[in-house]
Amino acid sequence: MRCVRVAAVVVALVAWEAGAVVAAQTTTEILVELRERAEQGDADAQAALGFRYASGRGVAPDLAEAIRWYSLAADQGHVRTQYNLGVMYRSGRGVPQDEAEAARWFRLAAEQGYDSA
Repeated sequence: MRCVRVAAVVVALVAWEAGAVVAAQTTTEILVELRERAEQGDADAQAALGFRYASGRGVAPDLAEAIRWYSLAADQGHVRTQYNLGVMYRSGRGVPQDEAEAARWFRLAAEQGYDSA
């Protein structure tokens, strides 16, 4: 009976490890697809890449890359990234602190009805 339990644990560990590999591949595939779409000008993909770089989700944190992708999306009118840029300029996170620039991004987001702005 003990051998059966040990075998079950081994099978579970192998399955868990395989799942972790699949999840890592899936994250990589998602990032590749996001980058392709972002480079083609898709504002939602640009915003998603900006978030990933700002938060370090699936990539190494890189605020300069976050700002770059957020800016591309915001320039196309992506409201959430306009707000996010406002937050970053207000706090000086990844950019020099600039209240006027923060206000500009908040105003653009507010003009589109973004309540948090």
